[in-house]
Amino acid sequence: MDIMRITCPECFAQFDVPDGAIKETGRKLRCGQCKHQWHQLPIPDEPPEIMEPPTKELETKISATYNEFETPPIPENSDIKASANIETKSLPIGAIILVTLIITSIFGFIFGRTIIVAYAPSSSILYDKIGLHVPVPGEFLVIKNVGVWRENRGGMEVLAVKGELFNPSETTQEVPIIKGSEVDATGRVLATESFIPEAATLLPNETIKFEYQTPFPDEKTMSVIVTFSDEKRSSQYGY
Repeated sequence: MDIMRITCPECFAQFDVPDGAIKETGRKLRCGQCKHQWHQLPIPDEPPEIMEPPTKELETKISATYNEFETPPIPENSDIKASANIETKSLPIGAIILVTLIITSIFGFIFGRTIIVAYAPSSSILYDKIGLHVPVPGEFLVIKNVGVWRENRGGMEVLAVKGELFNPSETTQEVPIIKGSEVDATGRVLATESFIPEAATLLPNETIKFEYQTPFPDEKTMSVIVTFSDEKRSSQYGY
């Protein structure tokens, strides 16, 4: 039986393969020593040249190639700390500013809610939904039976406003300053007048009357909106 001598291209080990075992298209072989695999084509009939063993220069190149894929050494603790400091310093300034603004806004939204509700009363609904109720002046009191008319007093035209304050709650409530806003037919506010009721507090289920006059009202005034003001009382008596 004719045989064919094959040389491993990796470790240069030689072994015999029966003639005809390798077809014209070649076949996959694996070295029995170094386990290297390659695609082997049939060898011509002329005797194969005996490959010389690798020189020292080739061995050095092969060793250098393998060293490129070796795991790099673990850095010392000092190197790790220096690397961590570099990563911290490389954090974008824009991200730091953005996070700071978000945190500041959240604290302002929570701890500054009294001021926010004072400027935007409708925001109290939002705070109530998230469980952060903001007390509103006169929130437990009821303004009712409000009347508005023009009259002449001593040759001076005045806008007279009368009404009642009722405390439907079961606890005594403070009476805040009353604010009347004159509005025209389009709902635009023309003027605002504040009035301090004589009573500083209201007992449960108690009702008191209030009245105030505004001299020289605007000719365009069509109605008066009576609400509670967030101003602080400077006296327990009205004027």
